[in-house]
Amino acid sequence: MNEGWPLARRQPELDAFSRALDDPDRTAVVLYGPAGVGKSRLADACLARAEAAGRLTARVMASQAAALLPLGALAPVLPHVLTPSASPSELFDQTRTEFLAMGGGGRLVLLVDDAHLLDTSSAVLLTQLLAARAVFVVATIRDGEPLPDAVAGWWRLEGALRLDIVDLDRDATADVLGLALGGVVGTDTVRRLHDASGGNPLLLRELVVQAVDAGLLRDDSGTWRLSGDIPPSRRLVDVLATRLAALGEPARRVVDQLAVCAPLGPAELTGDVPLDELESLERSGLIRVLVDGHRHQLVLGHPLYGEALRADLTVLRRRSILLAAADRIEALGARRREDARRVATWRLDAGGTPDPALLLQATRVARYAHDFKQVERLATVLWSLQPTAEAAVLLGEAAYEMGHFDASEAVLAAPVPEPSDEAVMVQRATLRTKNLQWGLCDWRAALAVIEDAQATLGSEHADDLVAEEGAVWMFAAQPQKAIDTMAAIAPHTARTRVLIALIRGQALASVGRTAEGIEAAIEGFREHSALAEPLALAHPGTHIVNQSFSLVEAGRFDEADEMARLGYDVAVADNIPVAQIWFALMLAKSCTQRGRINEARRWFQEGASTARLHGFNGPERIAQLGLASAEAVLGNVTAAAAAVARGDELPEFEFLRFDQPIGRAWTAWAQGDPEQARSLLATSAADAATLHNVGSAAWLWHDAARLGVRDVAAQLAPLAAASDSPVVAARAEHVRALEAGDPEALAAASVAFEALDMVLLAAEAAAAAADAHRRKGQQRLGTNQAHRATQLADRCPGARTPGLVPSDGSVPLSTREREIATLAGQGVSSQEIADRLFLSIRTVNNHLQNVYTKLGVNRRDQLAEALGLG
Repeated sequence: MNEGWPLARRQPELDAFSRALDDPDRTAVVLYGPAGVGKSRLADACLARAEAAGRLTARVMASQAAALLPLGALAPVLPHVLTPSASPSELFDQTRTEFLAMGGGGRLVLLVDDAHLLDTSSAVLLTQLLAARAVFVVATIRDGEPLPDAVAGWWRLEGALRLDIVDLDRDATADVLGLALGGVVGTDTVRRLHDASGGNPLLLRELVVQAVDAGLLRDDSGTWRLSGDIPPSRRLVDVLATRLAALGEPARRVVDQLAVCAPLGPAELTGDVPLDELESLERSGLIRVLVDGHRHQLVLGHPLYGEALRADLTVLRRRSILLAAADRIEALGARRREDARRVATWRLDAGGTPDPALLLQATRVARYAHDFKQVERLATVLWSLQPTAEAAVLLGEAAYEMGHFDASEAVLAAPVPEPSDEAVMVQRATLRTKNLQWGLCDWRAALAVIEDAQATLGSEHADDLVAEEGAVWMFAAQPQKAIDTMAAIAPHTARTRVLIALIRGQALASVGRTAEGIEAAIEGFREHSALAEPLALAHPGTHIVNQSFSLVEAGRFDEADEMARLGYDVAVADNIPVAQIWFALMLAKSCTQRGRINEARRWFQEGASTARLHGFNGPERIAQLGLASAEAVLGNVTAAAAAVARGDELPEFEFLRFDQPIGRAWTAWAQGDPEQARSLLATSAADAATLHNVGSAAWLWHDAARLGVRDVAAQLAPLAAASDSPVVAARAEHVRALEAGDPEALAAASVAFEALDMVLLAAEAAAAAADAHRRKGQQRLGTNQAHRATQLADRCPGARTPGLVPSDGSVPLSTREREIATLAGQGVSSQEIADRLFLSIRTVNNHLQNVYTKLGVNRRDQLAEALGLG
């Protein structure tokens, strides 16, 4: 962690200060806000700006101690001026003269920290000096504190500017944490720290320091993540202790109940609590009232108050509160859906065992809320009391969602008493299938479970099992087989239609029918959201993942990103790790195609870190190999190789199988092995096309052409014909133009890519157009395209690909010359280049001589700079 604590997202305030300082009619800037919001830190930055502008500065700090003395705050800067015998007019004249001298003839910039604590004499004198424009004051004032009359009038002065300093929002918190920790911070970690601190910078800093010291906040392979509960800060504990000491018994009873059982309605509090006590607690900030329609619920005033209060409760006191709260809710009739969940949880927390019927109802409610951590806890007890098929489904699904895949398989495979409801048995089979495929990375075992269920269960729910079979094929990278399998279904229930939609949208987009895929995802989400019973179904957000995937395949990247970011935020807020992973991967996939490689790297890191944290090995493999492609294109060869190595440690995973070779290929290219890169891409592209993964096959063939594979246009043409995606069409046209050496067609390809916001590919196409023009002797046109290529490449900071290597000479490099020159520029010897490219060493050296002539260099060590390799 960096030693200093950054000042972030305060640029508007700093700019406002600079404008005020330059304005002769301005006399003061007052920074107004609550404690800990960063007023003093911002004031220091303002003073530094003034000094950088050549202004002379001074500072004073008001305090309760200094306020006991007349002019006590100003005494440190004016020790020989402030004499008791001076009259007010003499004092003003002497101070004005002294400040002008201290300001070098101009206005001194004076920082007055905690101006609300100024003694009356200092406040009056400063007010007079401001009115006379003899000093420029930067003052900090704490919100809610009583002010001396003179200070209260400062922002009524015509020349004073008041800036209200507010707490950080979540984006600003992310910026501050990234700067303070010196790396990427997981989105869920940002959310938790922001919620715990309320965006207050001082409290945020204390929480971060304590969490790092306690080992709760750690750098996990490039992403900072928080594990465990956030401990309350020492400052917060001290503030809370002071407030609690002043409470009477009824008020203390209220905060203790809320610490253990919040939220509670006023009528749900045990004991007689006078209304004026609640009003007093609300005014003091110890509790808050949440209004939801006609309901009023009480919670503690700060998220971390509960931790501090619970730590102060004895075991017996806490147990007494829990049991009393459960009895109270039941006495009131436990009418609300959530009441079963609350009562069951409280009785468990008190060390008891709730009635199985209550437990089942509570577990269903928790499942409906997607609170799988609580589902797992409740269902574990339920399973031990009543090992039914429904208990197995509830516990098995929760274990899967929490990343406990072996535990999920154990409970879902366990025998259950007969007879069991067939619908629940179907749910049990589909859940076991999902866990085997996604959690344990064994799609063949998953298919066997479905086939066994189809053979043993009745026909009433056969369509659900067929839909699940389609899911297995889809996520085994065989989308056309998934579509064909589900074509036999004529769904009669909303649940079956939702099951089909969960698969069909992505399958259609994968085979090139992106418009149908988008529509299927939209309709699936609508119907899923209206479904009354979601047991054993994926989260409705899965349709948003599918829609984002289909939009990426269709080249509608802005829409895809908007959907994925929205879905990611919801998944973080609802604590659904698997959804977080997939939304992160969709964003990474979109950013990669748009040439936003640094942003893609960040999302791949986020996906990999979240997957690793929750034990999702298959998705982590996808993320690691995606990360390898980003690192390789950015020139981070060691990091790319490390990501490939980590991916290789994880089990084979079929879903997005054809995205994975891209990372391996670009890493091989970055390591100076283009033949291996080309072989990987061409082989994988052919396999992807055979299995009807149209978009993936087009991407792989296109990358193969970018790295020098020949005769690719013939492979891309049928893919473009089979797809409605402009991305596939643009790839096909680009390769056709490359192979034809057609400068006009290459320029058109560049325009097409830019229209899709695929900026890196647009830059490469423009660079190729420049070379093609120069080969035809069209130097002016070549220069124009080269300039365009440079402008486009500048929008992809850090990216390094063979297609971006400039050919500034009048005679451009050939593909082979460029390849050999790049390897030589990376320090690879002629013999090793010959071995890698299956050439003779003589051929390699002849090509190098041609390169030297064309680039105007005469040594290998000049190649890197000439080729822009960095």
